[in-house]
Amino acid sequence: MAARRTWPPGARLTGLGCGLLAVGAMVAAGGLDALLLNGLSLPYGISFVLVSAVCALWVRPADLAAAPIAAPIAFTAGLPFLGSGPGGAADRLVDLVSALAVNAGWVYGGTLAALLVVLARGGTVRRGQGGRRAAGRRPESGGAEPRRARPAGARLRTAEAGEAVAPASPERG
Repeated sequence: MAARRTWPPGARLTGLGCGLLAVGAMVAAGGLDALLLNGLSLPYGISFVLVSAVCALWVRPADLAAAPIAAPIAFTAGLPFLGSGPGGAADRLVDLVSALAVNAGWVYGGTLAALLVVLARGGTVRRGQGGRRAAGRRPESGGAEPRRARPAGARLRTAEAGEAVAPASPERG
């Protein structure tokens, strides 16, 4: 019997992996765009929206917030390929800021696509749910009882030989 395939595939990226995949894909898209299409922003923007959605699909549930955060960083990483050519550092910075301003719609669109995929996959992960357990498994039945908090002002008393230790009642004084 053949194994059933599910979508998305079993690849689960960490938050760092999601960011690295997005940045690498957008650097490759920017380079290909500059090489083949002479720096058109339409194919670059479409590839950004697709990369953002795919990264949001493949990130693991514990790192869902990384996908919408990594998206604009990845968009910016590929923009130097779409610049106007040689120049000094100041010229490149002006080109980068101008390209971000001109292509703000693509940045918002891709980030929104990643956010919508994250929300469709389960929104935010609450602390304590779906995460790892402290020891990885439940305590066995013969284990020690969990510690309970002492009341404010309670002091510990010392045990006599063979006597169990319990907190003393708070004294008024």
